[in-house]
Amino acid sequence: MTTRAARRAQQREIVEREEEQRLQTDAQQRRRALIPRLVAFGLVVVVILGAGTYLAASVFLGQRGTSSAAGYLPVRLSMDGFDPKVIQAKAGQPVKLDFWNTDNAMHLDGGGVHTFIMDSQNIYVKIPAEARQQYEFTAPTTPGDYDFYCNTCCGGKASPTMHGTLRVSA
Repeated sequence: MTTRAARRAQQREIVEREEEQRLQTDAQQRRRALIPRLVAFGLVVVVILGAGTYLAASVFLGQRGTSSAAGYLPVRLSMDGFDPKVIQAKAGQPVKLDFWNTDNAMHLDGGGVHTFIMDSQNIYVKIPAEARQQYEFTAPTTPGDYDFYCNTCCGGKASPTMHGTLRVSA
């Protein structure tokens, strides 16, 4: 025969085991429920970082070497100057440039534009922030190097980075 105290101790032991099993089951269920949340969070992080990388790359790497108009040479303008810095042309032939301004208006002095200026040819073109613009002119008939520059940003004409060369060959 067992005493009342022994029966109570056995019942407490059973209740404690059942409580421990219930707690373990609850913990397992919480862990299982947490896995889909972590996966969803990870996917959201990957999508956001991927979108940010794509947007940043499109500004810094995109459109380089491509033109939105057939037969036009893409010329990138930024706070770093012109890219390419040397434009090749044949004497007396058309020069077709597709300007691409990668800077936004907040970064540009002089009204939010870059300029393409060739004093020797009386050329003055304004290219708005974050825009493309085509411009066509006839190359000089005399072979040689002709300076062009941007005079609205980053030190303007005085800045060596804001200059380029039109190299005219026979």
